[in-house]
Amino acid sequence: MSEHKFWTARLLKKEIFVAFIFLFQPPTSIKKDQRDAQKLVISEVVNHLMLSASSTYNCIVSFPKMASNYKGKAIVIMGVSGAGKSTIGQMLGRAVHGRFLDADDYHSESNKEKMKNGIPLSDEDRVPWLETLRNVLRRGLVDNETLILACSALQKRYREILRSADPNYELGSYASVVKFVLLDVGAEVLATRLVKRAAEGKHFMPAKLLQTQLDLLQIDEAEGIFKVDATMDPDNIVKTIQTFVI
Repeated sequence: MSEHKFWTARLLKKEIFVAFIFLFQPPTSIKKDQRDAQKLVISEVVNHLMLSASSTYNCIVSFPKMASNYKGKAIVIMGVSGAGKSTIGQMLGRAVHGRFLDADDYHSESNKEKMKNGIPLSDEDRVPWLETLRNVLRRGLVDNETLILACSALQKRYREILRSADPNYELGSYASVVKFVLLDVGAEVLATRLVKRAAEGKHFMPAKLLQTQLDLLQIDEAEGIFKVDATMDPDNIVKTIQTFVI
């Protein structure tokens, strides 16, 4: 559960409608002085509304977030093969003094063999891999590390698995200490990069699987994923991510 607590009070004409929505830990974990402070603020705002009955008010009162032992952070550099995830992830890791993780290193040998032979991975192949990555992220977050993970994370349901590395994460809320950055680049540039990389023997992913990945890529604007133009100079990409995400 989120530790934020808020309530909304609306006064329309002379009728007061007060809606309280509390998103909090179980009552036994809330101290008496915190409950008293909430009551005091609520009382003061309602009194103010009653003195101004000729107007309509919308007011949101935010209470301070409770202290958390969770100070780690994770940035997932996502996108299809050839977007530059590993290159940017390594550079970003150095820039923020964080630990870089390459999701490809956590694939099973059977997954790697499938991709090498041009066979697209199924969810049965991907989910155990993603769960392993989630567990690695969680251990790092608990240790208050800054983690940079290069991972395709093409589908929303895959990203939800990674977001759940945050023990406090509520599925579907997208409010997690695990953040995502999409390296956005066109298909033609990607194809050129993959052909070059394959010729150099630098990766097991063949260019013919690119279209499969592009078809899988799914972005929901509600997720708040930060997009960056991956055709820019790598140094500029890293600076952009540092400015807007970290």
